[in-house]
Amino acid sequence: MEHRISRRDFARRLASGAALLALQPSCTSLSPGQRLRNDLTDLSGTLLFEDAARQAAANDFGRIVHRLPIAVLKPGSAQDIVKLVQFANRHGIKVAMRGQGHSFFGQTQVEGGVVIDSSSLSSVRIINSGAVEVGAGAKWSAVLNAANASKRTLPVIADIFLSVGGTISTGGFAVTTYTQGFQVDHVRELEVVTGDGQLVTCSDERNSDLFNAMLGGLGQCGIIVKVVTELVAAPSHVLFFRLNYEDFQTASADLALLAKDGRFNHLDGRGAAQPGGGIAYYVEGGAFYDTPNTPSEAPLLAGLRFTSKTASVMTYEQYYRREEVCAPCTTPALKPFVYLCLPASRYVEYTTKMLATPAEAAFVTPRMSAWRRSTIKRPLVRLPNEDIVYRFQISRVLPASADIMSAIAINRTLYERARDMGGTRLTSSAIPFSQADWIQHYGPVWKSVQAAKGRFDPNNVLAPGHGMFPG
Repeated sequence: MEHRISRRDFARRLASGAALLALQPSCTSLSPGQRLRNDLTDLSGTLLFEDAARQAAANDFGRIVHRLPIAVLKPGSAQDIVKLVQFANRHGIKVAMRGQGHSFFGQTQVEGGVVIDSSSLSSVRIINSGAVEVGAGAKWSAVLNAANASKRTLPVIADIFLSVGGTISTGGFAVTTYTQGFQVDHVRELEVVTGDGQLVTCSDERNSDLFNAMLGGLGQCGIIVKVVTELVAAPSHVLFFRLNYEDFQTASADLALLAKDGRFNHLDGRGAAQPGGGIAYYVEGGAFYDTPNTPSEAPLLAGLRFTSKTASVMTYEQYYRREEVCAPCTTPALKPFVYLCLPASRYVEYTTKMLATPAEAAFVTPRMSAWRRSTIKRPLVRLPNEDIVYRFQISRVLPASADIMSAIAINRTLYERARDMGGTRLTSSAIPFSQADWIQHYGPVWKSVQAAKGRFDPNNVLAPGHGMFPG
């Protein structure tokens, strides 16, 4: 017998059923954090939701930008990163990789996404006398210690308190760059989790388009999990000089002279605040050698115009460990650092104007290098188009009471002035950057950057902190 119900009864039953459904858990109503908890249950590492871990990942060296993630992943293996990135693609969240957090403007942060703490990927394995395989989260100090045990070293030594993946992602310059190029010029192979969640090995011979997109590519196309890089013979000792100058023009001219003739292995320039005000400038020069063949000082110092000097002899281990701790890293202050690269023909003009402008020169401790452009070959490392270029680092440590927005506006002015003189920015400076700025920065290689992003990170889940691909 057919049982008929009235329209009123049908509507009442439908409403009752909807109410019951509303009480049931639904995957569409879960927060991203709840989905992470539910979906990523088979990780070999740890997914952290605690406030302390999230707050730590919402900060960096610059202490200017603060973006709170929903979770922090400490991966136990590359497969953990694969699973997370695949999850991010399914659910439309962003992912950022963080090594030592040595960025200045939130580049390793992500709002409402997941930060990967690479420190758990810290393996170091000497393959042979010519190469070492390293986890992305290892510090360069661990690599050097392992290499030095077999009298080997790296051609280019970045600050040794930094992570391997971090400097390879940003290029990796150092005191031997002027003759040896960037760290990315010596990488042989990478293991990468691409933005679409594939684990890929790449090199110049294998997946070369991904390889070049990753070297100095700011993590836009993938997450570096392992690096194979070159080793060279290590010296036993270093004859180390500090050459003091009365002004930056003379110091800079000697830097260019030394960059051209290559008499030193280590070459760097720095400024130091004077107790009574002003800045003193000095050039560091280091000659590598094996005992008992100590080099003579006279030819190393010939033709230089320093006012005074100090000289010391170090073992090679003492040399590479001389700045093992990053003192400013632990300083709870605002650090809106700027790294620029300027053509030699405009460098004195640029620095003279900056140092003569009180607002721009306030709190500044400059550092400078002179490099041979020809030694730096990877396409994503963008440099001025002259044979000798200067790296100019504007290091400022500001009190908590400082007007940080004014400082950032000054940084933007300093960048634009350098850009208009044919200069470029380096690494993760505290400079507001739009996509239009990135297009100008990359110039003729922008189309390849854009194509690589579309191919390897089609849903744009990686590295949002640089602002290269908004959305």
